[in-house]
Amino acid sequence: MSDQGKRIDDNIRVRRYEVDHNFIGWRLDQFLANRIDGMSRSLAGRVACSGTVEVLPERKVKAGTKLRLADVVIIREELEPEVVQDEEASILFEDAAVVIVDKPSGMLVHETATVRLNTITFYFKRLGWEGAEPAHRLDRETSGALVCARTSEFVAPLRELFASDDPQKVYRALVIDPETTWEVGEKRILDSPLGFDETSSLPMRVWHGDLHARTQVKVLGRQSHPMGDLADLEVRIETGRQHQIRVHLAMEGTPIAGDKLYGKSDDFFKATCDFPDDQELLAELHFPRHALHAWRIGIGHPVTGERLRVEAPLPEIWHSEK
Repeated sequence: MSDQGKRIDDNIRVRRYEVDHNFIGWRLDQFLANRIDGMSRSLAGRVACSGTVEVLPERKVKAGTKLRLADVVIIREELEPEVVQDEEASILFEDAAVVIVDKPSGMLVHETATVRLNTITFYFKRLGWEGAEPAHRLDRETSGALVCARTSEFVAPLRELFASDDPQKVYRALVIDPETTWEVGEKRILDSPLGFDETSSLPMRVWHGDLHARTQVKVLGRQSHPMGDLADLEVRIETGRQHQIRVHLAMEGTPIAGDKLYGKSDDFFKATCDFPDDQELLAELHFPRHALHAWRIGIGHPVTGERLRVEAPLPEIWHSEK
């Protein structure tokens, strides 16, 4: 992520919950603990008394406030300031139905518990595009072409396309390959079935499993690097399993350069989560981000049916031999 982005200090998340018939008569602390993932009853009680919670129609709020049908519970959470990467993002295609964004590495698609503003959804809001919404997702560190609905009416049609075999997604990946496992010009199919890695201490890690997965790889070139030479791969996915490209390439013994999850140990990944700016940790990687880029996308237009084909320019790490 660039350190040249714009810092936004005013970062307040507002969440609204309407009380339906399932929650009539519940205490406020019970309701908050039920509706908010990871919130304990004791924490909910403290939050209810903190002054950041409002119940409409307006009345005095405390942990034991009894809720009524159609009450609205509003929570205001003050988050840390964020640096947003709007200047690194760009629009590759736009019409009344579809917008395709070149998402920079480091920017999320949707907000999380800790990141709100440096997301594509809030990028659209800062552009004044109410209703614009991503139709699929890219990992935080993955850069490149992201297809989005320009207005809310096209969200469902585009997501239906992504649930089909319509989209043609082509990626570029730089993988660690000092032994020249990948010869320039070579083509290979990777089809190991995938599933969550039950041997890992990390719940999100994928490895061998029962889910069909198929990845096409073509070797475009090589890149020198003092930490070990890299192969430059064109990658097409026929299925869309979680972390599919990263896992299949790691299974070949050639993980994507900079991949903290599949290129190193579980302990290393945990350390980078706890200390994301630790320069000693980052020095163990070819790049501070994983070198995976959503390069080209082809998809049928949800209105005209015309085939859209868009290419996202390669990031800087593809242009400089180290």
